[in-house]
Amino acid sequence: MESLYELVINSLPISKKKIMLIDDEEVIHNVIKNALKGDKYEIFSMYEGASAIRDISKVKPDLVITDITMPGKDGLQVCMEIKSNSDTTSIPVMILSAHADDQIIEKGFNAGADEYITKPFSMEEIVSKVESVLSETLNKRKEKILIVDDSPTVISVLKNGISKEGFTVITASDGDEGLQKALTESPDIIISDIEMPKMNGFEFCKQVKADQITKHIPFVALTSKGSRGARGLGKRAGINAYLLKPFTIEKVVVIIERFLAEKREILEIERDLMLASISSLAKALDERDNYTRYHSENVAKYTVMIASSIGLSKEEIEKLRLAALLHDIGKIGIRDEILFKKDKLSPEEYKTIQEHPEKGASILQPIPSLKDIIPYILYHHEKYDGSGLKGLNGEDIPLGARILAVADAYDALTTDRPYRKCVEKDDAVRIIKENSGKHFCPACVENFMKIFEN
Repeated sequence: MESLYELVINSLPISKKKIMLIDDEEVIHNVIKNALKGDKYEIFSMYEGASAIRDISKVKPDLVITDITMPGKDGLQVCMEIKSNSDTTSIPVMILSAHADDQIIEKGFNAGADEYITKPFSMEEIVSKVESVLSETLNKRKEKILIVDDSPTVISVLKNGISKEGFTVITASDGDEGLQKALTESPDIIISDIEMPKMNGFEFCKQVKADQITKHIPFVALTSKGSRGARGLGKRAGINAYLLKPFTIEKVVVIIERFLAEKREILEIERDLMLASISSLAKALDERDNYTRYHSENVAKYTVMIASSIGLSKEEIEKLRLAALLHDIGKIGIRDEILFKKDKLSPEEYKTIQEHPEKGASILQPIPSLKDIIPYILYHHEKYDGSGLKGLNGEDIPLGARILAVADAYDALTTDRPYRKCVEKDDAVRIIKENSGKHFCPACVENFMKIFEN
């Protein structure tokens, strides 16, 4: 029999693809919105480049469609800024332009555009191009490969061959630049030449393996030397594998896939251990207090229901479920005489209770696989009107934290506590509804109400 969580997850609607449309002409917005109307796409209209760049990290679009000629930042500048930022570089960009000149089109692709459409265009053409670009994006892999070589020819051959397999490729021309990119780009694998100016491959590898941030990255040495002496130097430096020149792209891909398979296996083991630890921590927290036993599980259940009603992806809902199970983990460090006190708390004791989101975030900080859920735990006691613990307001509060706030409040209101009796479910719903726009996010309350009414 499926659990409530599995039933909700398996019945989720397909989430809409988000498209940011940047054009200073209202008529273009109307035409494209009409062409892409329906349940597949959500259009975010922007009318100039600067505001689009400012909001792109907040919107997180699946595709950007931009005109070239606009006041302020033009489309080429917008495209270059998107592609030069590591947080947005993977977002495909489609350029719209009245210019059909080959030189202008070449400038568009040189700026990093994935597609170019000339005006006027038909509705069928825009739909076809959007579907094509999004389909190609789906087939791209998330893994990043860093190639370091002082030969432009070698870099070009490797980049073209590896990119065709769907990998994201980052390049550097020497060890110094490679080390910087290893630190900032967090590649999954490094492929580096040995004989390079400034810093050779052995020294580059040694520095990669000496840094806590990069030491786990597999290092593949590209060399024409296969002598025992070179292998000895490589072993001491920390090189994981060798590629002897001349090489084939097929052999390069085999080595990449081997290391990625090993990494996936390690991550699965770590995830299983992490989930077991999470379950134990959540259970220990709930068992500590008879009043809040099952609180974490209840909050997780309500959180999943609200998130699914909003239409979040399965991946995001799973993150929220974990965040809900651990949202009060910071209370583990609070003394029993404060946590279970029946009388009114002193200002100092109340301050200690208020610190539990921050303490919870600190407890989880060392676990890399939980980094995405930490903001939800840290900000789940913020209030929509800005009167919460850290003063965040509105949509500056992460959506996951806003959902958690409603789920947490409902279970708290309908559960006995040492200092008060629970309220009836109808009264709890009324209290939450009355605080929509004040304590709680209106959209989260609206979706919570749908669940309660059903």
